[in-house]
Amino acid sequence: MGTAINKFAAVLTLGALGGIAAQAQAEASFSANLGVVSDYKFRGISQTDGSPALQGGIDLEFDNGFYLGTWASQVDFAYGEDETDYEHDFYGGYAGEISETVSYDIGYAYYAYHGSDWDEDYQEFFGSLSISDLTLGFVYSDDYWAGTGTFYYPYAEYSFALPADVSLDFHLGVNLFDEEGFLYEADSYIDYSVTVAKEFGGLSLSASLVGTDISDSECYETDWCEPSVIAGATYSW
Repeated sequence: MGTAINKFAAVLTLGALGGIAAQAQAEASFSANLGVVSDYKFRGISQTDGSPALQGGIDLEFDNGFYLGTWASQVDFAYGEDETDYEHDFYGGYAGEISETVSYDIGYAYYAYHGSDWDEDYQEFFGSLSISDLTLGFVYSDDYWAGTGTFYYPYAEYSFALPADVSLDFHLGVNLFDEEGFLYEADSYIDYSVTVAKEFGGLSLSASLVGTDISDSECYETDWCEPSVIAGATYSW
């Protein structure tokens, strides 16, 4: 149902993008990533029924601070014989610096889901402010996944840079819904994660503890929301 798409809907035409690229071609850079995780969890909830997922994305960054990107992952949402197979996200925004220690990021994301007849697509607007290693952010959706209404997501993250290219990252988010519908019996929940990652050139290996405060009865009568350890490997170039 995730990073945030944090990801860009086709609100700009290819012609407009072509004009931007033509003007800033020498100042733009591409990057790509391909990875696998033992379980794809988005905001604390498994998107693959506890199974591994193949994921990958492409990003275009301009020197003036604008960026565009797309990202995709396998998912597994079953509705009887109807099943959603993969998620494809689009995102874009602007990132800048106020000082050497303060930066910001604002943007738009669109999440698209494929494989079932259900209308699960939705959009989000996001913004964050980073002060040194602390990031405070906020996400808003006018109609969240599968038409479940207005959604708000304030979150906080803190990252430690450890020796030998090792990082330790903490995340805490509060998922707020205008009304019950996304979950059986709740209109809010907390998600959290602690991640240790090690860089080997372009390869990143990670281990994360990811969980929520949602009970199984609230989580579609599944264990998708229970705390679990997730292993991941991503190669970027």
